[in-house]
Amino acid sequence: MQNYLYAIPELCTGCIRCMYACSAAKEGFFAPSKSRIHINNFPYNGYSVPSICFHCPKPDCLKSCPEEAIYKDDSGVVLVDREKCDGCGKCVEACTYGMMEQDGQNLARKCDYCGGDPACVKECEPGALVFGEPQKELTKLRGLQMKQRITSGTAGEKRHQLGHNLLGMAREIE
Repeated sequence: MQNYLYAIPELCTGCIRCMYACSAAKEGFFAPSKSRIHINNFPYNGYSVPSICFHCPKPDCLKSCPEEAIYKDDSGVVLVDREKCDGCGKCVEACTYGMMEQDGQNLARKCDYCGGDPACVKECEPGALVFGEPQKELTKLRGLQMKQRITSGTAGEKRHQLGHNLLGMAREIE
């Protein structure tokens, strides 16, 4: 059974320790701007939202890649073959959650679950990030989050809008 990364916004404190852990694991140094996970902080609302890659069942980023540099492995994880990536950025435009980005060489980068042991989850003290097999409540939450597709803007703007939408959903529930 495939494991998933789940984000529970109500538990996120906005500390960005997950971003530090991700950048250290992927880049070898602490640089939250190079993280594959992002935190949208809404300080005036007292709310923070983790933005995660959902490793979509039918990924728009994969469909948009003219070089076939984006693929799914046997466990359903969406990965980037950086040797094939030509830096066109079509995958960045196609990702409706803003989780596909380009690095300093314009090559695509995204979350790869750290090979099945996500550094972000290990660092998340409040438990806002969970990695594991599908559980009913978490799967329902993930489904609600995935319905919040943003079709225009930069990757950062899409993540911010997603966070804003999730903030609105949480306020409706309260």
